[in-house]
Amino acid sequence: MQPHWLTRLLLSGGWARTLRWLLLVLAAAVAQGVWANSLRLGPATPDFPLIVLACLALLTNPNTAAWAGFLTGLLHASMLEQTVGSLIISRTLAATAVAYLPMVLSKRHGLSIVPTVALLTLLAQGLLYLAAPSVSGSAFWQATLWGMVYNIGLAIPACWLIRRIVPPELDDEAILWNN
Repeated sequence: MQPHWLTRLLLSGGWARTLRWLLLVLAAAVAQGVWANSLRLGPATPDFPLIVLACLALLTNPNTAAWAGFLTGLLHASMLEQTVGSLIISRTLAATAVAYLPMVLSKRHGLSIVPTVALLTLLAQGLLYLAAPSVSGSAFWQATLWGMVYNIGLAIPACWLIRRIVPPELDDEAILWNN
């Protein structure tokens, strides 16, 4: 028995990869809404969509990372009931910038996710604070730094799992990219 033609189309070639990262971003948004508050440790709250976004930015190209950042920002804004534009722009720009890290870091190394999550969190939260400052600077940055440390701890096993679902893309130019 063959699957439906639409199923075959979605799971073939680039569509399968797109569907996989879309489902990962949606699952991270659901996990954020369900488990984030119960997993809070002091001022640190895990940010599952940012963790997934960091893994996708490391494993894919900048174009895909920008689309994943757009979707993550949109979902984040809908969950937090905040200004939609500032979250979309901050996540999109941060993911696009971080997607260029494989020029310096090896995306195949297991610990390359650590600087990726750190940089993505600082860029995304920094751009968000510049676009829409909501609380005092010291409280915002304290929560951001504690959250970044928490996210780094969660990102290592999460990235291992995401590598199984969305394997790294093949490098087109071996000279520019660090293998």
